[in-house]
Amino acid sequence: MQDTPGYLRRKELTFACYMDPTRSAVIDDKHVVRVNYETYLFATSAARQTFRDDITRYCGLVTDPVTKRRFRPQDDSPRLVHEKVLYIFEEVAGHDRFLEAPDDYRLPGYVM
Repeated sequence: MQDTPGYLRRKELTFACYMDPTRSAVIDDKHVVRVNYETYLFATSAARQTFRDDITRYCGLVTDPVTKRRFRPQDDSPRLVHEKVLYIFEEVAGHDRFLEAPDDYRLPGYVM
């Protein structure tokens, strides 16, 4: 989905911070991290940075954008950033296929 924070604000939805569930997440671009098809929301910039500094420790299972299989990324998992989204791949072959035609595998362009 494009513009996840905008959609959530329009729907007046609230979520807990991914890193500290006792706090409410701030719904804006500065408090969001997108990894593959997942969106993570944070209460503070510091919480967001902690997540970004060690994504594989905190993200849990993600969906490989090429194979669509769920997997737990490792520190050495192939990755790249495309259109402000971090993509992590299960295998190098998926990374290479994505590079050949990223628009075939990027996040769906749903506009809500």
